[in-house]
Amino acid sequence: MSRGTNLFTAFSISTIIWIITLFLSNGYVNEVAKSMPTYALILYFSYALFKVGGDLARLKDYPEEAQSLQKEVEEAKRFYKEKGLKL
Repeated sequence: MSRGTNLFTAFSISTIIWIITLFLSNGYVNEVAKSMPTYALILYFSYALFKVGGDLARLKDYPEEAQSLQKEVEEAKRFYKEKGLKL
């Protein structure tokens, strides 16, 4: 199965379990079940933050891209110099 299918399946099962728990429970369990989506969002955003931070920490160096970017910067400098803008 693809990653999207796995995600959809896990989300669907979690939602069904949450709805069943919400409507069939009472007392303390019901109060906890009401706050579960908030905790799920907090966990998701924490995971996303750590994932992005980890990817930034392991950023690879791409020399070809750096050379291409440097070439574009030089072209832009020449273009603006021709227009009379000092950089």
